[in-house]
Amino acid sequence: MSGSNFLIWLVMLVVAVGSGIQVALSAHQTRTLHAQLETAQKAQDDALAVQSRLLIERAALAAYQNVERAAQTELNMQFPASAKQVTP
Repeated sequence: MSGSNFLIWLVMLVVAVGSGIQVALSAHQTRTLHAQLETAQKAQDDALAVQSRLLIERAALAAYQNVERAAQTELNMQFPASAKQVTP
């Protein structure tokens, strides 16, 4: 084998090895990013579930019956016996 053929084969070998290493690194990065994506999606799903429960709880607490009960029991508020309209 002549010197130029050896050099061409050596360059091709280095390029092939470098390409293989790059493919392996890219695959590793892809797996890592996929794992991070799954973790983020699970956190998002958990946060959405909490938000849904809080919205339901807020709606239940804001119901008129609950507000009236809280006003009477916790704040000792009563409806007036009579009411008259004030005109400006």
